[in-house]
Amino acid sequence: MTRRIILSVAALVLAMPLTASAQADANDLRTQITRMDQAWQNAYNAKDAAGVAALYADDAQVMAPAHETVSGRPAIQAFFADDLKAGAKNVLTTREVLEAGDYAIGIGSYVATGPDGKHLDHGSYTTTYKKVDGNWKIYRDIWNSSMK
Repeated sequence: MTRRIILSVAALVLAMPLTASAQADANDLRTQITRMDQAWQNAYNAKDAAGVAALYADDAQVMAPAHETVSGRPAIQAFFADDLKAGAKNVLTTREVLEAGDYAIGIGSYVATGPDGKHLDHGSYTTTYKKVDGNWKIYRDIWNSSMK
């Protein structure tokens, strides 16, 4: 009985670094995806359509409310260039990050305000990221308004 307890404790102690390592990897992924969300927010708020588009994979898609799906980085840049003319600013909040190998999913919320600071919209988003040459790129991007 004592031997069984000792082996159980030893197994638990040996597994602890693996758990800490897995948790560190998950935290690192969350940090990376949060930084991507912030880079998108910064480029968008700077009215930099090329900077926004550079965050997307070549074969990315944007699925925006009340718009047809936009496919490919050049079309995504054109979409955001047109969208940025309104002068809105966005604040993104990353709420959850899920890992799936070379893919990650960021789930969060946004608040959009006009140039005068007036509340325009708020809602949620789900962004799928994929690894491209070792770097995270936006692969699928979809959001929806919570306003009626």
